[in-house]
Amino acid sequence: MSYKKWFLKHILKEKLLTSILLLFLIIFIGTVSITPLFIGDIFGELAKPDRSFQIILRSTLFIAVAGFIRAAADFIQSYVNEVLAHKVTKNVTEEFYDDMLEKSQEFHDRVRIGDIMARATYDTRQMNIFIAPGIKFLFEASFTLIFSVCLMLWISPKLTLLLLAALPFYVITIYDYNRKLRPISKAQMEQNSLLNARLQESITGIRVIRTFVKEDEEIKEFDIETDKLRDINTKRGIISAKYYAVAITVLIIALSFLWGAFEVTAGNLTIDDLVTYVFLMMTLMMPTWQFGWTITQFQIGMAAAKRIYEMKEREEYVPEPSSPIDWSGKINTINFNQVSFSYNGKSSRKRALDNINLEIPGESTVAIIGNPGSGKSTLMKLLMRLYDPNEGTIVINEINIRDMCIANLREHIGVIEQEVFLFSKTIKDNIAYGKPDATQEEIINAAKLAHAHDFIMSFEGGYNSIVGERGITLSGGQKQRISIARAILVDPSILVLDDASSAIDAETERKIQTAIANVLRNRTTFIITHRLATIKNADLIIVLRNGQLMDKGTHDELILRNIDYRRLFERFSELPPIKIRGDS
Repeated sequence: MSYKKWFLKHILKEKLLTSILLLFLIIFIGTVSITPLFIGDIFGELAKPDRSFQIILRSTLFIAVAGFIRAAADFIQSYVNEVLAHKVTKNVTEEFYDDMLEKSQEFHDRVRIGDIMARATYDTRQMNIFIAPGIKFLFEASFTLIFSVCLMLWISPKLTLLLLAALPFYVITIYDYNRKLRPISKAQMEQNSLLNARLQESITGIRVIRTFVKEDEEIKEFDIETDKLRDINTKRGIISAKYYAVAITVLIIALSFLWGAFEVTAGNLTIDDLVTYVFLMMTLMMPTWQFGWTITQFQIGMAAAKRIYEMKEREEYVPEPSSPIDWSGKINTINFNQVSFSYNGKSSRKRALDNINLEIPGESTVAIIGNPGSGKSTLMKLLMRLYDPNEGTIVINEINIRDMCIANLREHIGVIEQEVFLFSKTIKDNIAYGKPDATQEEIINAAKLAHAHDFIMSFEGGYNSIVGERGITLSGGQKQRISIARAILVDPSILVLDDASSAIDAETERKIQTAIANVLRNRTTFIITHRLATIKNADLIIVLRNGQLMDKGTHDELILRNIDYRRLFERFSELPPIKIRGDS
């Protein structure tokens, strides 16, 4: 499906609103087009020596009634057009939002947030403007042209030849106007999107900008981009100013009046027919302008629709299985079978993970260690199906996770990340995010286990305190404790802790480690950390280097044979000599 068909589908989906709009548009245009007939009757009657005031009064009454009907029809069709526009925009925005949430993590890693925001807000607004009043103007202009030209042909086919002779000039003017606007409209959308992305990035990183005193440089660079947008808009304005169709219409009206006067003098046309004809010609002034406006907004609206549709239709989903298998949450084993993955796709030479083979017993605690970029977090992201492996399989209880319902898989996995994300909601809402139906008692118990209850109650609003955007009003340790409470509340079968106590002071860490030790019972836990006390107590330790599995085993085994593992400890204590494999 093309983006034009997709956009049209959304409009035609509202059949009732579209039908009402067309009905009252026809009534509106009908009253506009027949009004010149009554005006012509009045002038024709005034030209007679024995003029009839009754006929003049009747025609005036008809004009007044037509005006009243026209005003009522215009109000109704304008109202319906607005409702139609906002319904279509709402549906498009919701569809786009749904698709963005379903896209793979790889998609969101590559696409700038500001670009997505621009398409969801500015671009949808441009589509809205094209529908209202764009659709109204388009049909008004088309119906007015049809009605008026038909009446003009009925009054004087000869005079109407002038309009037909000017038709090629209209077509050339509109075609040239449309051709020049198309690339400008696309450039305007893209530049606005770039500006939006730049603004979002600068506001998000405001502390970094201030820390390095880069305000002036950022302002200069932003000014350069706004200048580009100004130049694009100016160029579009110049093109719009060269829309000559209105001037052609004025010229045709003048020539029609001149030729019509000659026809009246020759006795081939009555004065009332000439007046009616000229007024009908004048009704074409508005459609001529409306066509120009609609073409401009059509190009902008279609450029916006194309940008939304292209991003929406990118084939970057983590696919749901056709017949998903529900998983109870109980774990016997988790197997990584020859798993390889690259963030740049299958053809990339650089692999984040390369041929990983692991068997994890259920209800065990697994520590994952390795140098930065070794693939520790990537391994967990694959387990959660934020990405799919390029090669190999991940199996839980002999079920390939690709065959599981994604939501069912993820609701059994709790994650506590190093970089905690909190929503601009209450503390209570953030803790209960994974379990919105949780009771107040359950939320408080989870907070107590995470040693967050005391600092939460120190706030004036307690659990109803609003945290700033991304939790900016909380310290790093406070955010992490809320994140731990959030994971504890959902009671997951698998718990992933990605260096979860890195921003917590030693005393708080001790309390949290004690609490987590109780929480870890009867669940499988993956801990990404370099904290020695945590690593030593793990049932299984996995050592990664540059995406490859270097070794696995217990602390006592690895300390004797693995050089990467020993490096973690050698500066803290004296180690036993390394044991070469094969030594007794």
